[in-house]
Amino acid sequence: MSDKQQPKRQAEDILLRDPAGDKVVFAQVEPTTRCNYICGFCSGRQMDQSDFAAEDFTRLLDTFPDLEHIELQGEGEPLLHKGFFEMARQARARGIKLSMITNGSLLSQDRVAAILDIGMQAINVSVESPDEEEFREIRGGSFRKVKQGIARLLQARRQRGLDRPAVGFAITVLKHTVDRLPEIAVLYEELGMDGGVTIQPLNRMPNYQSVYGPEITAQLMEPEDVKRLWALVGSDARLRAMVEAAHKSRHFYPEMSRRFAAWHGCPWVKGGVYVDRHGGLTSCCMVKDAAVHGLGKLGLTPLEAVLAKRREIDEALTAGHPPAQCVGCGYYRSPGAREVLRRRLLERYRRVSRPRE
Repeated sequence: MSDKQQPKRQAEDILLRDPAGDKVVFAQVEPTTRCNYICGFCSGRQMDQSDFAAEDFTRLLDTFPDLEHIELQGEGEPLLHKGFFEMARQARARGIKLSMITNGSLLSQDRVAAILDIGMQAINVSVESPDEEEFREIRGGSFRKVKQGIARLLQARRQRGLDRPAVGFAITVLKHTVDRLPEIAVLYEELGMDGGVTIQPLNRMPNYQSVYGPEITAQLMEPEDVKRLWALVGSDARLRAMVEAAHKSRHFYPEMSRRFAAWHGCPWVKGGVYVDRHGGLTSCCMVKDAAVHGLGKLGLTPLEAVLAKRREIDEALTAGHPPAQCVGCGYYRSPGAREVLRRRLLERYRRVSRPRE
């Protein structure tokens, strides 16, 4: 290889390299499966209604000493956990970043003040439709109360002169709510939100579909629906800007994806772990059965054993053989899809690095 070719080859090697997964840097902790809403597509409504034990949170922090970011959210409404703010304070005392997803209905004045006192990085509010009647049909609650909570949080943040938490939307798109997205974008601007928006079609993974009733199953999007969804996002400047803001945000998921980008698409198996309310450890938030597909138990399974099981999943994904719990996951890229992406990135690099005439 010539001296001229060497820098280019080194740059390509860096571009194609996956980071090592020898630590747990990101952890999502499920405070509770209880919720004050009744969304038909939520797995939590089919689970035992229970809370994460307070003593387990200290054990979590001691077990994973490399933690940098914790997402306090699982299959329930996290603010229903009586010890939510104590857990948050423990994490912040160790310099760990925090973020969460909430339904927004419990953002009272006292809770907003506690959130700002703690210094949370980012909050996403889950929503499907800004229409009050439609929202109630989907979630069984009041969207007016959600809007009031968001406005209360942002006003209090402004009064303190803070730029965090960034506040955005997390949207699960049903077949009949696709056309609500531009309305949500208008509301985002009216409220002065700044955390962007994550958009995800109703999940088709088997462990999700197993809890759907007939009405929710009918809302699963077909390929033509998904195509229409992303065409709408691409054609709406507000939506495009919100999606881009989410990619750059301080929230748990984009931060983990930026830090642990992987060719097979899953950042979890490089640097993350999910901890359910019973202390069950899994490779990501979409694995619902820790007994069958888990990495171990908090306080019982040695850290190296947890990492070894996570590496096994990483290797299986890399080999193009996703394990059962990963089938249908939107993160995963097949070897064919990886090769297409590899070529696109290298071509982009070559165009950028090509000497100007």
